Amino acid sequence: MQYNRDQDTVVTIVNPVEHPRDYVVWSICSFFHANPCCLGLAALIFSIKARDMKVTGDLQRARGYSKCALGFNVAALIILFLTIFTLVIWIIMSNETAKRYYYHYHYEG
Repeated sequence: MQYNRDQDTVVTIVNPVEHPRDYVVWSICSFFHANPCCLGLAALIFSIKARDMKVTGDLQRARGYSKCALGFNVAALIILFLTIFTLVIWIIMSNETAKRYYYHYHYEG
């Protein structure tokens, strides 16, 4: 068997490089809406660093900055949800206490 091979054809197979995410939009939202303990600011700084490293081609450092930005964003989101949950519980409990106080002094006393 004979194969007709063209000696001038070179096929290069390159693995596609996955660029890390920079989470800039999420960091901006964390900075303006949920900024407990300045976590939103830290997330925004690391997101911008990740984007800069991605543009310059240093994908390893961009991945590191991206992980830091993700961590700060998640921490800010968790603290925000816990704060809202605590406030809702506190409002419900204070409302029930006020109802008991009002009932006790106006109807029993």
